Amino acid sequence: MITVFRVMLVAAALSTGAGTLRAQERVTDLLGWVPARTNLVLFVDADALGKSAIAKKEKWGAGGEPVSGLDSLPPGVSQLVVASQFDLRSGPSGETFVARLKKPVSDADLVKVTGGTPDKIAGKNVVLTRNDRFVVNLKPGIAGGYQPANRQDTGRWLREADGTVSPKLSPVLATVGAGVGANAPVVLVLDTSDMFSPAQVKTRLAATATFKDKAAKIGPVADLFGQLHYVTLSIRATDKLVAEVRLEFDAPAAPLAADAQPLLLEVLKRSGFHSAEMDQWTATVRGNTVTFSGALTTESANELVAPFLHPSLGAVDQTTPDEVPVEQAKRQASQKYFQAVQKKMGEVQKTSPPTFQKLTAVLNSGARYIEELPLLNVDEELLQWGAALATTLRTMAIMSQKAGGAISLAEANKAMSVVSTPNYYTGGGYVGGYYGGYGWNYAVPSGSTSTAVVDNYASVNNLQTVTSQNEALYRRETWKAIQSGTLDIRRKMVKKYNVEF
Repeated sequence: MITVFRVMLVAAALSTGAGTLRAQERVTDLLGWVPARTNLVLFVDADALGKSAIAKKEKWGAGGEPVSGLDSLPPGVSQLVVASQFDLRSGPSGETFVARLKKPVSDADLVKVTGGTPDKIAGKNVVLTRNDRFVVNLKPGIAGGYQPANRQDTGRWLREADGTVSPKLSPVLATVGAGVGANAPVVLVLDTSDMFSPAQVKTRLAATATFKDKAAKIGPVADLFGQLHYVTLSIRATDKLVAEVRLEFDAPAAPLAADAQPLLLEVLKRSGFHSAEMDQWTATVRGNTVTFSGALTTESANELVAPFLHPSLGAVDQTTPDEVPVEQAKRQASQKYFQAVQKKMGEVQKTSPPTFQKLTAVLNSGARYIEELPLLNVDEELLQWGAALATTLRTMAIMSQKAGGAISLAEANKAMSVVSTPNYYTGGGYVGGYYGGYGWNYAVPSGSTSTAVVDNYASVNNLQTVTSQNEALYRRETWKAIQSGTLDIRRKMVKKYNVEF
């Protein structure tokens, strides 16, 4: 899956005041501010989500923590749209985000709360943040942003976006987005028209466990994916969370009737988005549609949207620099940064992913979280520590990915064969005397054969075990070093600011 949502939630720090969302303001209206080339959109009706029983019970958004999931959205944001163009080979590009705020913020406020550099692009005042992206007031009450911070691309976006949905935008996005609301406040949609090549899908399917020894089924299923129209992920929030993955084809989905559930589970595992409760989900094939749905914990839901919802450059309860003395602002920002990093590192360390794919995803997600934390007023030495931790997590992710790849490659090269060999009896003359003298002999075919089963299972299993153990050892030693470094920086900060960290 994808990375998109980044920084414009910073505006929420200044927009938690009053302001009622008018009934006619639909989340799909925000599509008028996204580029026409968009094919991937995350819709979030934050107001509807916040009114759900589970949000009230678990006190979502009350902690004032940096954004990391559905339970930490700022109360000053009513609706969100996160958009990008997604390509199977290169991933997302030109990521755009738009938020409807409960209270408008000024350009000056955006500069204050982000600590960014003011600029002007395409006639609009923008702010270049320290996290390398642009944020902008698109209109009163609508804040947006673009990353990476490419001025030319940002200029094209700002000239194109005027609040009117482009006629070139995929109609699927608006159609699916129209269903966002109280019943389904979170919906992710990807337009997959012409995205999949049946020939390439066929090759991928042949390597799956789902279609092992099912060669006859691969062709029809590959052809079906060539006609995949769109994919959605919807999350319903009542007193619990229920998610549904939906695949909509332009042809009957009957070829997947018997294999939808194991295939979708395998895809989720390989992509690192699988969670234990998904093993209990139900797959249904009806007409042109395949659905895969079931209960979801808040933690698992956050993992699914984590590539889209990253910490903003200003948490909800972050005060602006001129409201407190500089030293106090620096101390508070540094404490908050240290606590956020320490909490995330604890979450990452305690996870026990069942696969290397999942472990890699968890490590990369942790690194992204740290890289996207609010930087304004944070102690420079703390920022260096955080950057080093993010780099370390990414290195651990690379090691995990390599270990998983090596194990998968070894598994693919497991082989067993039945070998037939002719039987021989010894003929000829003398081969040696009592003292080991030299002689000769020769073998004569007996006319019969022997068979034996030969495999490399033992050696492959040994390689896989050693690889897994080496990765685990490296990870344990790395965590020890991280803990030592964390204690060291904590002592320094306590001594420097004379407060607990």
